[in-house]
Amino acid sequence: MSAETENGNRCGVVLTRVDAAPGTAPHVHPDIDGFWTSLREGQLSLQRCGDCATLRFPIATHCYQCLSGDYEWESIDPHGTVEVAIEAHRAVSELPASGVSLPDPWRAMTPYLTGAVDMAAGVRLPGRIICRCGAALTPGTEVIAVLLPAENGATLFGFAHDCQWKEN
Repeated sequence: MSAETENGNRCGVVLTRVDAAPGTAPHVHPDIDGFWTSLREGQLSLQRCGDCATLRFPIATHCYQCLSGDYEWESIDPHGTVEVAIEAHRAVSELPASGVSLPDPWRAMTPYLTGAVDMAAGVRLPGRIICRCGAALTPGTEVIAVLLPAENGATLFGFAHDCQWKEN
């Protein structure tokens, strides 16, 4: 297992950092550290199975197709289309049935979009979607993977619609 591709780099597009409210810091397990390392380096990388070549998500220690434990981290194309998106309009202070509440920082971030994006690389990824115009609520809308801040200075990935870079 290696965090680099055969040619010694992550060969891919460097993602744009977007100024947004910080999300929750990730809990990084050693088995998936390569994913978080690639984000810190500005790229979105997934595991490519060394035996059957499956690009896999969710990230795991073994391939779900052939059960091989051999893989490389591979930077993927950041372009995708929205499969489904929802807008959280307000944070519930306490859910009636369970007593559980939406944790910070999400409570203060409402309204926000989240959803699933079909990536050009052939995998579907979940994530926060940055969109001021509302177009990203429509399935099929093009978005691009971006880097988002997290608590404690960590880096997360999310997606942005092109309205993010247009003037109001």
